[in-house]
Amino acid sequence: MTDPNRPDDATPQRLPKPLGGLRTPLDRLPLQTPISDEPVIVVPPDVLARYNARILDPTAAPKVAEQAVRSTVYIADKLIVNGATPDLARSALTDVANTLNLRLEPPVVRDDRRTQLVAAARSAGRDDAESAFHSVHDLLPVEGHAAVPDAWRVLQAYRARVQVDDSLRADTAPEQIGLDHLLTTCRHITSTPFDPSARAAMAASGSYADPGWGGRAPVRWIGPRPARTRDQDMPCRRPVVAVLDTGVGQHEWWSETTPESTGIVQRNPVEGGVAIGLIDPLTDPEESGVIEDPLEGTLDSHSGHGTFIAGLIHQLCPDAVILSVRVTPSLGWVPEHVVLDALGALVTRQHRARSDPSAAIDIVCLSLGYYDELDRDPNNKPFLLGPITQLSEMGVAVVASAGNDATSRPMYPAAFAPNPGGPITSVGNDCLPVTSVGASNPNNTTALFSNTGRWVTCKRPGAALVSTFPQTFNASGQPAFAVRDGAELRATLDPDDFSAGFGTWSGTSFAAPVFAGQLAQKIIDQAGKHSPADLEPSSCVARGAAAVTAALQDPRFR
Repeated sequence: MTDPNRPDDATPQRLPKPLGGLRTPLDRLPLQTPISDEPVIVVPPDVLARYNARILDPTAAPKVAEQAVRSTVYIADKLIVNGATPDLARSALTDVANTLNLRLEPPVVRDDRRTQLVAAARSAGRDDAESAFHSVHDLLPVEGHAAVPDAWRVLQAYRARVQVDDSLRADTAPEQIGLDHLLTTCRHITSTPFDPSARAAMAASGSYADPGWGGRAPVRWIGPRPARTRDQDMPCRRPVVAVLDTGVGQHEWWSETTPESTGIVQRNPVEGGVAIGLIDPLTDPEESGVIEDPLEGTLDSHSGHGTFIAGLIHQLCPDAVILSVRVTPSLGWVPEHVVLDALGALVTRQHRARSDPSAAIDIVCLSLGYYDELDRDPNNKPFLLGPITQLSEMGVAVVASAGNDATSRPMYPAAFAPNPGGPITSVGNDCLPVTSVGASNPNNTTALFSNTGRWVTCKRPGAALVSTFPQTFNASGQPAFAVRDGAELRATLDPDDFSAGFGTWSGTSFAAPVFAGQLAQKIIDQAGKHSPADLEPSSCVARGAAAVTAALQDPRFR
């Protein structure tokens, strides 16, 4: 969605008349300056160390001819190789690595998992089973040499080889091999959902970190729980929303102790005997909420993120099924290959749904993303585009958060939404468009942190929202004041006691599931015209397109 008040060129313009209640000093209207398209990317040192990640510096990064490079975050000792990459290209990559005293080695556990994913895809009838799943290669020093693995240097040396080698250039494409980016649900500059330290780094957007101003804080829900229709009274199959995030914790709304709670959340999905996403219970961010620093006992920055998203979807569409796919750890950062695996497995699941309707997915919600280093190159096709396109062609609506850096620089996968100059400029009637969602404030103004640009499809409420938190959360934070009056305890608020099950939070991470919940409800509302029981791709695309159109026109959010 293009802001009609903001020109696309860099010419300063005077702002329109201020909104009521806003003052302009000395009766002068401020000049509107261009929005930054180069956010300063800063990643916490502990995150860089954990993943052996680096921030690409365009001023110092090796480049090949006629290449425009931008900043990104990538894992230094890993490369992703597309499953369709021919042997000639793989051999050239190996040779290039050797010249830098490095060797490529696929980790055994990753190689085994890929074999299982390919077998599951073949069993589901996928024609592209052999080429659908990527390989992840570790970069290690060659024996007898000391070398610092740097995936960017290896990748650029390979691209340079392709440019001059006629046999390679005719048989391969440079984008078949790429970086393993580090995706985030966070704000790159500080953190989003915001933590209190954000105020020191960026006071304006950082104000959303404060309790009472949209920050993560416990509240009490006193309204009725969302009313769920009984199975026998549903007009159609329940729409399924797959949420790729931190998982979904325990909550009374889906505790399954009552009939109306049964089946709301499905966890730890498996496809062909292979787990989709992460399943280790010891690293579940939605259980205790305290994983990274148990000695201090503070809540991790993104614990509760997936549960909050699930609650928003449930509020907008109580009759939807939420398929929880855990991909994101509690600090909010995830390697690209983990997300690729999960999306590829969901593609397989949707193939299987044609013969097994219980496997059907209607919507995929992605509250994460990254900035691609080559997003100005029209020939650049990021890895995530492959499985997302396949889902879209099968009628699965993909909804992605636009990001929280107050920038116009495209963030992926949200920037796969059709837009001039993007990887996807338009889609036909045989494919659903990605929906990129920015955030608005409670008064319907645009949230200050929300990314913007032609690649942002729409905005939905994303600041100071109220939703569900795991009722198991009660970390080491304590009330500022407490006193015992006989048997009665009197106290101020406990900042991290979410045992009441609800809290506030802000971010485009939460605007996306608001739109996803709308879509799910529109699918139900239009069941008479577009039956969710029909799982042929053409029918799914038509149903999804009608739901997207209806959701974008919803008068509640216009």
